[in-house]
Formats: sequence, C-alpha cells, structure tokens
Amino acid sequence: MTGRPSLPPLVKGVALGLLAVAALVGLAFLLNRGSQTRLDGAILKTRTIATDEKASIAVVDFRIKNPARALFLVKEVTLTAICADGKPVDGKPVPQSDLDRVLEYNPLAGPRFNPVLRTREKLTGGTEVDRTAAGSFPLSDQELQARRNLILKIQDADGVTVEIPEKPVR
Repeated sequence: MTGRPSLPPLVKGVALGLLAVAALVGLAFLLNRGSQTRLDGAILKTRTIATDEKASIAVVDFRIKNPARALFLVKEVTLTAICADGKPVDGKPVPQSDLDRVLEYNPLAGPRFNPVLRTREKLTGGTEVDRTAAGSFPLSDQELQARRNLILKIQDADGVTVEIPEKPVR
C-alpha cells in the first residue's frame, strides 16, 4: 500500500478536542479582557520645591487612562522616591489647597497645570485624564533631585495598586 499514512481515530479525536478547548479558552480571554481593574499612565513632568533644609516637595504631572470597562475608584495616591542609594522613601500626600499655596510662594516652580488626583475620584472605562500629585519628603531638595526614580502609586477601592514609574525600569 503506497497511500499516505493515516492517524488513528483516537489521536484525531484528542487533537480535535484540544483544539476546541484552546478556542474556548481564547474566546473567554477575549471576552474578559476589559473587565480587569487597571490603569495605564505616564509621568509627564516632575518638579521639586525645597520647603526647608531637610524637606522638599515633589510635584508630578501625569496622564492616566482606564482602558478597562470596569470603574476605577481612587482610594489613595502616594509618591515614593527611590534615593540615590536605592532606599525607598514614601512621601506624604499634599492636598490641592496646600499645593496651590506652596506654588504661589514659589513662582519659579510654575503653576499647577492640572487638578490634583483626589480620593474617591471615579475613572470610568475609556477615560483619559491629566492630573497632578504632590508628596512631601523628609529629604533635602538636592537629595530629591539626585533620586534614582520616583514612583506614583494609585490604589483602587478594591485594593488594586497601579505603579507608574517616572523613568523606565531597566
């Protein structure tokens, strides 16, 4: 017999079954793609302001987008500076009213370009916004400017935390 070799019926059945399962898993993944709570974003501009010899404020302007269909309800916004020695230092959030006063007293730092991202702010699916965040650090202005990185952390009310680094992680 010189015909093509044929696979046994059992192998054909298993192969078709695996193909059907893979198609169902792929379909389920595609249908649920927009239901995860997440944000995409980038830090656009960072400024530092010395408040005294051993303290300073970092002001971050950023753009965030909620690509999911799920609502992102902001619970907390924080900034963490990664110092030159690699040690992380958390900043205390600065409210918009205090930030406006600091910027008014330091005109060389420039104005506040966007509203501060606030607790309980709702970011619906497909929303893209520009916002500001500020953190007060127990670091001198020179130490804060010599940092390795600055990380913006935005926590959702459900517990999901999104981290947006100032510089790309290498």
